[in-house]
Amino acid sequence: MEEILCPDCGTKGKKVNIVTVKSLVEKKVKDNASYQICLNSDCETVYFISSGTIFYSREDLKIAVWYKDSEDDKVPICYCSNLTRGEIKEAVDKGYTTAAEIRKYTGKSITGNCLTENPASQCCHQTLTKEIARYYNKDNI
Repeated sequence: MEEILCPDCGTKGKKVNIVTVKSLVEKKVKDNASYQICLNSDCETVYFISSGTIFYSREDLKIAVWYKDSEDDKVPICYCSNLTRGEIKEAVDKGYTTAAEIRKYTGKSITGNCLTENPASQCCHQTLTKEIARYYNKDNI
């Protein structure tokens, strides 16, 4: 399988669904292209195609991207329910340490709109679990 690298930073891309790109990019998106997401948190590019001739930066998106805005408490971790980093921190501070507990505490349930809402075209459960651990483990070391 060919590695497709970000034209901006050279990081290996991860394939994303074109439906996601069309949902989240403010500009017109080329229909017959295969898009990748740049996973480098320091790179301004979010989506790109293998030729490198088309790419979209953070400024081109309708939303902030959780790993590119890693300290912003207003950025969603679960995009389909708009569960933010700040809400996760608050819940962990109150003793809630699982995704289910935090969802119940915040009243933010999964809607299943990951394909059109999450920049990575996938469910946020792993990211949410890592984010919980980030704050829980920080206080319990």
